Amino acid sequence: MYCIWIFFVLFLSGCSSLKMSSLGDLVAIPPFEPKEPVNVALVLGGGGAKGLAHLGAIRELELAGIRPDLIVGCSAGAIAGALYADQPYLEDRVEMLLPLRKADILDYAINPIFGIVHGDLLQNLMKNLLRAKTFEELQIPLIVVVTDLISGEAIELSKGDLSSAIRASCSVPGIFKPFSLYGRYCIDGGAACPIPVSIAKKYGAKVVIAIDLSEQLPKKHPRHLLGVTKRSLEIGYRKFIEQSLSQADVAIRMNFDEVGLFNDSLNEWLYEQGRAAIRDKLDEIRSKIEKIQCILPSIKK
Repeated sequence: MYCIWIFFVLFLSGCSSLKMSSLGDLVAIPPFEPKEPVNVALVLGGGGAKGLAHLGAIRELELAGIRPDLIVGCSAGAIAGALYADQPYLEDRVEMLLPLRKADILDYAINPIFGIVHGDLLQNLMKNLLRAKTFEELQIPLIVVVTDLISGEAIELSKGDLSSAIRASCSVPGIFKPFSLYGRYCIDGGAACPIPVSIAKKYGAKVVIAIDLSEQLPKKHPRHLLGVTKRSLEIGYRKFIEQSLSQADVAIRMNFDEVGLFNDSLNEWLYEQGRAAIRDKLDEIRSKIEKIQCILPSIKK
């Protein structure tokens, strides 16, 4: 679970007195400017390897003729969202991603003070997979959410270099080193906004479809002090996610409690689970779209 890593970072923070170097003055972040009304928005949360379920979900939405006017993603959701926004027909990308293993994206750091993984491998992978180099080249508008490590704010990235934004959004604290952008140290967008429904709503989205890949609360009871502390963090994080999902018009929760952050043995199964989850919700999604009288011409009856 993501909050376990937060706990891990908090625990280790007492073991080091090193400080991060200053990045200088903050640089203004270009705001997102929608060119068309946002009728349908797709919001994709994080989940590491479980992000392959996002691709399965996207595949089913495409088959149903439902294409969003805006995608908002963080962490694994930023990866899936960027691949979709780049080339909406994902079949060839899926064929390339299913055989991936964690060794293909984890480049371990020699000096793991602020993270045990650099992130260069992940960024290079995205450069190779994406035709678009910048947000402006995408076929569907995309907002990638990252967290400012110092201020704690959720930052919206929607312009400029695409692979750098994705790398920053996937920088899970305690695993990946923070990545510097716009004069800020950036970490996983899920730290500040794990399911960024509010961002989609801010831009007038009439129907928000949100997909949550995070774990439910563990069933095991805590057995010691550290277990109680970890459990309290898990409760807070779960409540935060549920609050975000409550703002969505269609909330899709996928239960992958036994799947680790970098589990690479269930890729095809995760992809198919994403497809199945959308099929189960397709009538509800269509109903929401019809109610706001913005039926997409290509929706199949």
